[in-house]
Amino acid sequence: MRARTDRGWRGVRAAILAALLLGTSPLWAGPARVGAPYKIGFIASITGPGASLGKPERDVARLVQERLNREGGIVATDGVRHEVQILINDDQSRADTAASLARRLIEQDQVHVLVAGTLSGPSLAMVPIATDLRTPMISMASARAIIEDPETKRMRPWIFKPVPENLHSAAKQAEYLKAIGITGVCHLYENTAYGKDTFESAKVEFGKVGIRILYGDSFDRFATEFPQVTRVRASGCKAVVIGSIPPAAAVINVAVAGRVGPRKIVHGHGACSPDLIRTAGAAAEGTVMPCGKILVADQLPVNDPVRRVNLELIGEYTRITGGEPISTFAGHAYDALQWALLALREVPDGLPLPRVREAVREALETKVKNYVGTHGVMTLSPEDHLGFNPKDFVIVTVQGGRFVILPRERWK
Repeated sequence: MRARTDRGWRGVRAAILAALLLGTSPLWAGPARVGAPYKIGFIASITGPGASLGKPERDVARLVQERLNREGGIVATDGVRHEVQILINDDQSRADTAASLARRLIEQDQVHVLVAGTLSGPSLAMVPIATDLRTPMISMASARAIIEDPETKRMRPWIFKPVPENLHSAAKQAEYLKAIGITGVCHLYENTAYGKDTFESAKVEFGKVGIRILYGDSFDRFATEFPQVTRVRASGCKAVVIGSIPPAAAVINVAVAGRVGPRKIVHGHGACSPDLIRTAGAAAEGTVMPCGKILVADQLPVNDPVRRVNLELIGEYTRITGGEPISTFAGHAYDALQWALLALREVPDGLPLPRVREAVREALETKVKNYVGTHGVMTLSPEDHLGFNPKDFVIVTVQGGRFVILPRERWK
């Protein structure tokens, strides 16, 4: 009788051990432990001159929040589940408003990380606040000065961005212009931080390949009349490079196309938006620009790693916006938010707020490796808070009212 009892207990112990190894035992299985909620302070230019960029970013923030709610937040690497709240704010395309919002979100709302800044000007206004208050900030704007101190040439320790820079855009423009045999251009740029940066970047990159800027001038982004066009005609340049974002990019595109004759019009990556085509109409046909891959995701090779990510995002974005076409700026917001979530997953539970912010900053520098985003595959480090490979830019043209990849063999 005792032998049968021992054999019986051995069978029970074996069954329990097997259940443990398979992770299926009801005695030990259970939901992830729940920790404190995380807060992401999100600031975009939803109104004002930058609205054509900020609205898609806002829509992506809503999309990501909806996804987080559906999935029950995030589960960190320590197995603890956290609700994530994205606090969406509008800086009205104003630097002073952006700065005020950033301070309120950090000091009063006690967010753990900022995803903030549609435009370069408002982003730069928030940089010293995030830095002084030791809160990681991921900008959605392009200027190099956002992440790098112009004087020391060192990375700003608390600031990151997944957005390609105007230097990258200018280098791709120069590559294209040289390939089609143009050696002299005109450069018209809006009088904003972004516009001025496009001009400075062009002077650096165009000079490297022997392209001269025969005439360069700024214009007011609210203007409807452009005396600069008369000077373009007199300059002898064979192409006009425009450093602006919609709607201003579209308005000056129309003016140039209608008044300067058969000159090639080349935009920067800030014009990679359906709003350019919607506003400029037929005048946008044949224009060329370097853009992120999200804009032409369905035209990418099937083996391109960003194709699937972008097609899935586009599907969700189309659903949540009622059919709106996606823009490169939606991709900026998506990547910035994904970086924030990736970093938050690396934070151990139970840390005080200052330490959580430090842990997020550290994770951004060390854990964003081979991240497959909307523009390419990115890796961050203490020396590089962007991680973009300029080879991931594609040259696109407007053809039949849509953006189309322009392969190198068709540049001429």
